[in-house]
Amino acid sequence: MPEMDRHAVSSWVPPACALFVVAAMLTTTPALAQQANGTLHANGRSAKLEHAIAVEVDSATEPGYLDVVVVLSDRRLSAAQARDAAGLEAMSRRDGLVALRVVLNPDAKVTSAEPLHPAFTTFVSSALWVRFEPTAYDEKRIAGRLRTPGPQNEFRQQWSYDVSFSAPIVLDPDATTVPRR
Repeated sequence: MPEMDRHAVSSWVPPACALFVVAAMLTTTPALAQQANGTLHANGRSAKLEHAIAVEVDSATEPGYLDVVVVLSDRRLSAAQARDAAGLEAMSRRDGLVALRVVLNPDAKVTSAEPLHPAFTTFVSSALWVRFEPTAYDEKRIAGRLRTPGPQNEFRQQWSYDVSFSAPIVLDPDATTVPRR
C-alpha cells in the first residue's frame, strides 16, 4: 500500500469544511429570512407582496401579554414602520405602499387585518375577512399563509389577498409582560 502524505490530506480538509458550512448557511437562510410570496388585489389593481417583517408589541386587548404585528409588503420596512399603523396608511397614500398589516394575539388568532393599497378610496381593517394558516408561531419566528376567503366587497371597496410568508419576530425592548410569581 502506498504511503500517503499527511500534509497533503490536511491541506484540503479546511476548505472542505468551509464549503460545508457555507452550504449549510445557504440552506437555512430562507427559513430565517424576511420573505413573502403573494398578491394583494384592490379595486381592480394588483401588486406583489415580497417582503415580510414581524414585530412584537404590547397587547391592546390583553394587558401583560404581547401581540405580533406582521406586515407583508412590496418593499422592505423597518420595525418602527411596521409598528405604526397610521404611518403605513400615510405611506400608502403618499408613496404608493402596498401592504397587509395583521395583528395576532398570543394564541395565533388574528385580531386585526388591514390591506393597504393606493387604489383604496378608504381604508378597511377587520379580522372578519382574513384566514391565517400558521406553519410556525413561537417566540422567535412566525410563518404561514394569510388569505381572504375569496374576493371581498365591502365599504365600496373590493379586495383579496393570498400570501405565504416567513419572518423572525423582532423583539420590542420596551414591551412589558406580566411578571411570574
